Amino acid sequence: MRRASMRRLSWQRLSTQVVIAQVAILVITMAAGFAVVQWHLKGQLNQQYEQRALAVAETLAAQPAVIQGVETGKPGGGIQRLAMAAMAHTRARFIVITNAQGIRYSHPNPALIGLPVYDDPEPPSTEPFRTGRPWTGIQEGTLGLTAASRRRIYTARGKAPIFDRGRVVGEVSVGFPTQDVSRQVTGSLPALGALLLGVLAVGVLAALGLSRRLKRQTFGLELGEIAALLQEREAMLHGIREGVIGYDTSGRVLLANDAARRLLRLPPRFLGRPLRELLPPGRLSDIVSGEISGSDLLVLTGDRVLVANRMPIRREHRRHLGWVVTFHDRTESESLKRELDEAIGLTDALRAQSHEFANRLHTLVGLVELGHYEEAIRFVTDVSAARDTLTEQLKAAIGDPRLVALTLAKSSLADERGVQFRVAPDCHVDGAITDVSEALTVTGNLIDNAIEATAQAPGPRWVELTVVSVGPDLLIRVRDSGPGVPDDTREAIFTDGYTSKSSPTGARRGLGLALVRQITQRRGGMISVGRDGGAVFTAVLPGCLGTSPEPGGQAGDGTELAGQPLVPS
Repeated sequence: MRRASMRRLSWQRLSTQVVIAQVAILVITMAAGFAVVQWHLKGQLNQQYEQRALAVAETLAAQPAVIQGVETGKPGGGIQRLAMAAMAHTRARFIVITNAQGIRYSHPNPALIGLPVYDDPEPPSTEPFRTGRPWTGIQEGTLGLTAASRRRIYTARGKAPIFDRGRVVGEVSVGFPTQDVSRQVTGSLPALGALLLGVLAVGVLAALGLSRRLKRQTFGLELGEIAALLQEREAMLHGIREGVIGYDTSGRVLLANDAARRLLRLPPRFLGRPLRELLPPGRLSDIVSGEISGSDLLVLTGDRVLVANRMPIRREHRRHLGWVVTFHDRTESESLKRELDEAIGLTDALRAQSHEFANRLHTLVGLVELGHYEEAIRFVTDVSAARDTLTEQLKAAIGDPRLVALTLAKSSLADERGVQFRVAPDCHVDGAITDVSEALTVTGNLIDNAIEATAQAPGPRWVELTVVSVGPDLLIRVRDSGPGVPDDTREAIFTDGYTSKSSPTGARRGLGLALVRQITQRRGGMISVGRDGGAVFTAVLPGCLGTSPEPGGQAGDGTELAGQPLVPS
C-alpha cells in the first residue's frame, strides 16, 4: 500500500525529482548566463559606439576648415554644413562643434547655434577643455527628450579637443543613440535564445537519461522505499544470531553485524580496514580470506566453535564485488554432540565390559560343565585379580575417581579393539585435580586417538598412559605402537577440522586435538607430538592440581563410569 501510494504521486518519484531539480538548475543557470551575456554584449556595443563617436570627433577636429572656422569664423555657416554632411555620412545622432568658450558652431537644431552648451560643467564633460584629452561616455543631451514620448534618450558620445598650434581652441562632440545598441542586442537575442534552448533540450535529455539510469541502479525503488529497505536490512542483519561479515575485492571490511563483532572479537572501528589487521593469523583468517575453501568449515576462536561459509557477491553481468562470510555458532550444538558422544562412549564401554563379562562367563560355565572346578575357581581368581590389579594401580597412581573411571572405560574399549592398554610405572599424581573436566577432555581425546591409530597397525598393538604431577602442573602423556605422525602433518593435526579418519555416520570430526591444544594454550601450557616407535603425545596443564587429595578419592571397579562426563575424540 505504501509503495502504491508513493507511485500514484508521480512528482514524488525519485526519478521525477531528479529531472525537476536538474532542469530547474539548468534553467536558473541559463537565465543567469543569458543576463550576463546580454549585459556584457550591451557593454561591448556601447564601447564600440563610444569609440566610433570618438573616431568621428577626432577626424573632424583635425580638419583645417574646422580649426579655422572656430578661430576666425562665425557660428553656423561652413562648419554647420560640414557637420551636417558628416552626420549624414556616419549616421550620427548629432555632431556639435564649439569654440573654447563653449559656443555652439554647429548643431542638428539650428536654433541652438550660437548658444552655449548646457552640458554638465564638471568632469567628464569638460575633460577635453581642461586637459586637452579626448573623452567617451554615455550622456543625455538637449536632443535627449522626444516630444512624442518624453523618454530620456541617451547617446554614446565621443569628444575630441580642437588644437591650433598646441592650444585648445574648441571641441567636437559626436553622439550615437543607445537605441542602436539596444536594437543590435535585441537582434542577437533570437540566435542566443535558440542556442540556449538547444542547450536546455540537451540538458533535459541528459537529465532524463540520468534519471532512467538512476532508476535502473536503484531497481525502481523510491527514496522512502530505499530508506525502509535499508532499515529492514539493518534490522535483519543485526537481529540474526549468525555472524555476517562482508568485504570487497581488496579485502577491506564493508559490513559486520553484532554477532560477527562478538564472535570474531572485532574492534569498535573496523569498517574500511583490511581483514589482515582485524583477524589474527591462523585458520580463521585463512577461511575468511579464502585461502581455505569449502563449505561448513569448522573453526575454533576463543572458547567458541564456529561453522564458516564463504560466498561471492555479484551484481548484474556477474560483476564480482567482494565476499560475504557467515559464521554459525555451534558451541551449544557441539556441547550436545559431545554429550551424545559421551553417552555413546559410555554405551561402548558398558558393551565392551558386557561382552568381556559374557565371554568370561561362558568360559566359566564351560569349565563347570566339564567338571573342572579347580580350573574354574582359578580362572575366576585370575580375572578378578587382573581387574583389581588395574583398578588398584589406577587408584594408587591417579587418585581422582572420575579420571580412574574414564581410564577403565578406555581400557575396556582398547581390549575390544585388540589393543593392550597399560599404565606407565611412573604414573603418579600428588594432590587433587582441581579442573577435572579439562583433564578428562585432554586424556580422553589422546587415548581415543591412540586407540584409533593403533587398532589398524600390524604387529603388537598397545597404548600406554602416563599421568604425572609436576608441582601444581599435570602432565599427561599417551604413547602407542601405531604408525606415528608424519613430520609434515605434526602441526596440521592440531588444526580444527583436520582429520585422517572417516566418519561412518557422516558427522564432523577433527576437533579432538584442536580442543586439546585450545585447553592447554588457554591454561598457558603446551601440547607436543613426538615419535618413540609410534606416536607420543605430551600435554601439560599448568595449575591443574591442588595441595591435597580430594576426600573420598577412591575409585571403584569401573561401574562408577555411569553418569560421569566423557569426552569425544
